[in-house]
Amino acid sequence: MSEHVQIPNNINELVASHQELTLFFNAMDEVFFSVDMINFKVIQISSGCEKLYGHKASEFLKNNRLWFELIHPDDKHLLDGEEEVLQRGEKVSKQYRIIRKDKSVRWVENKVLPCLDETGRLIRVDGITRDITESKEAEEKHMQSDAWYRQIVESAQEGIWTIDENEKTNFVNKKMADILGYSADEMMGKELYDFMDEEGKAYAIACMERRRRGSKENLDIRYKTKAGEDVWANISANPIIDETGKYKGALAMVTDITQRKLDEEAIKKSEANLRTIFDNTDSSYILFDADMKILSFNALADRYSIQQNGKQLEVGTHARDYFTAERWSLIKEMLDRVAKGETVSYEVSYQRGDRTTQWNNVRWLAVKDKNNQNWGFILANKDITETKTAALERERITADLIQHIKDLEQFTYIISHNLRAPVANIIGLSEMLMEEDLDQAEKQEVVERISLSIKNMDTVIQDLNQILQARELTNEKKEKIYFLDLVNAIKTSINNTVVGKKIQFNCQFDVDSIFSIRSYLYSILYNLSSNSIKYCKAGVSPVITIESHQLKNKIELRFKDNGKGIDLLKNASELFGLYKRFDTTTEGKGMGLFMVKTQVEAIGGTIKVKSKLGEGTEFVMLFAV
Repeated sequence: MSEHVQIPNNINELVASHQELTLFFNAMDEVFFSVDMINFKVIQISSGCEKLYGHKASEFLKNNRLWFELIHPDDKHLLDGEEEVLQRGEKVSKQYRIIRKDKSVRWVENKVLPCLDETGRLIRVDGITRDITESKEAEEKHMQSDAWYRQIVESAQEGIWTIDENEKTNFVNKKMADILGYSADEMMGKELYDFMDEEGKAYAIACMERRRRGSKENLDIRYKTKAGEDVWANISANPIIDETGKYKGALAMVTDITQRKLDEEAIKKSEANLRTIFDNTDSSYILFDADMKILSFNALADRYSIQQNGKQLEVGTHARDYFTAERWSLIKEMLDRVAKGETVSYEVSYQRGDRTTQWNNVRWLAVKDKNNQNWGFILANKDITETKTAALERERITADLIQHIKDLEQFTYIISHNLRAPVANIIGLSEMLMEEDLDQAEKQEVVERISLSIKNMDTVIQDLNQILQARELTNEKKEKIYFLDLVNAIKTSINNTVVGKKIQFNCQFDVDSIFSIRSYLYSILYNLSSNSIKYCKAGVSPVITIESHQLKNKIELRFKDNGKGIDLLKNASELFGLYKRFDTTTEGKGMGLFMVKTQVEAIGGTIKVKSKLGEGTEFVMLFAV
C-alpha cells in the first residue's frame, strides 16, 4: 500500500519541479527550447519566444519550420552543416539575424546541445536563444570607430610609432614605415635603437630614461633608413602609463624634416657667407624693425657706435638710445620721409681721438614687405673721409686759385696805382736833378721828395709782403686754444688804451676752446678789437661782446661792438677789400678787415658782417670742428 502511495508522491514532485522550471524559463528573456530530432518537431519552447520573435509558443509548436523561416535570408547559410556537427555530439553556437513578426530585424545568439541515445544517434537537441542586438550594434559601432581611427592613422601625414616597455616596436603606421624605408611588418618587434647610428642611440637612451619618468618631449632626431641614409625627424613623444601608473611604452608622432634640415643648413651657409660679406664691407649697416628696435648690425656698425657714441650696439635696444634728444628729433622727421618711400642721404663729420676729422655718408632706407607695408628701416653709414678730404682739398685749391687770381688783380691794381705813382715821381725828380740850373735849395727839395716817394713805395711793398704771408700755408701746428686766454692776451697788449677809453669786454663762451692756429686767431681778434676801438662813437665808451656757440659740426664765433657802424647798402661789396676805407675821420690804411677775412679763410672759416650806421657792427665767423 505504501508503495502505491509513494509513486504518486514522486510524480507530483516531478510535476511540481517541471512547473517551477517552466515558470523560471518563461520568466527569462532568453528563449529555451527542445526539438525532437527523430520527428523534427519542436516539443517545448519558453514563452520568451514571443518577446524575441513576435510569435507565440503555440505557433512554434504548430509549425516546426517557423524558427528557420524567421532567419534572415542573408544568414541562412550560416546553419549549413549544423546537423552534422550535432550528430557528432558537438555543441553548436551561431550568431545571425532574424526577422520578427513586425518585420524588424534583431541579432540573436543560438546555442544548441545535442542529446544522443546509447547507440550514438541524435534524438533531441536542447538550446537557448538570446537577443544580442544591442551588443552587436555596439560591436558594430566599435568596429566602425576602430576602422575610422585606423583609417586616420594609416592616412595620417605624420608617422605614428609606439614601442613597449622594452623599447621594441609594437605598432607603426604606413607613413612611419615609409619615412624609414621599411614595411610595417619589417619594423615590428625591432628596438627603437635599431634605426639609429651610435651617436643617435646614445642620445635616444637618455631621452627614453626621461620618458620612463613620465616626461613628454618634442625633439629633432636623426634616424638611419633601410638604405643607410640619414633622415631627420621631429618627434612629439609621450609615455604610455597604465591605470596602475606603470610605464608600458611610448607613443611618438613623427614628422620627416629632412628637407627642412637641408634647407636650414643651406640657409646657415648662405647666412655665414652673407655675414662674412656683411662684416667685411666698407659700410656699416643697422637693421631696425618698424618700432625702431635693433634687429641686426655688422661689426663695422658696432665699431662706429663705440667711436661716435661710446656705446656698443645691442639687439633689442631702441635707436633713440644712441642719439641726443635734439638729434633724435631730426631723425624722426627723416624716418617719416623714408617711410613714405624717400631715401634720405646726408654727410656728417666728427673729430677722431687724434684730432683728425672723419667724414661719413649716412643713408636711411625703408624695408617693405610683399604688401608694400613698412617692415623696418636700414641705416647705412660709410666712411668717405678719403673722398671727402680729396673733395675739400679740391675745393680749397679752387678757392685758393680764385683768391690768388683776385690777389693778382689786387696786386696789379696796387702795382699800377700805389707803386706806379712813387716810381713815376722818382723818375721825374731824378730827371730834375740832372738839370744844371737848379740851385742848392731846389736840389735839396727834390731829394726830399724822392726820399718820400721811396718810403711810400716801401710801405706798399711791406703791405704786399704781409698779405702774402697771411695767404701762405703756415707750418705752425694746430693746438687747443681757449678763447678767454686770447681775449686776455689782447687786453694786456692794449692795456693803456683799455684803461684810458674805459673799454668793456663782455665774453660768453658756450664753447670754451677750439682746435686751430693760435697766431691766426689772435690776429683776427686783435684786428677786430683794434677797429672797434678806432671807430668808436665819440663820447661813448666802447663795449665789445665776444661769444662762442656750438652749431652741429661748426663753432660759431660772434664779435660785436657799439661803434659807429658801417653803411652796408653802400659799402658791402668792398667791405673786405684791400685799402678800402669807409671812415676818413680816423687815420688808417684799409688793411685791417682785409687781413681778418684772409686769415679766417686761411684756417678754413667763413666770415659775415651785420651793421647799421650808428648801431655798431657784428662779425659772425664759422669754423669747422
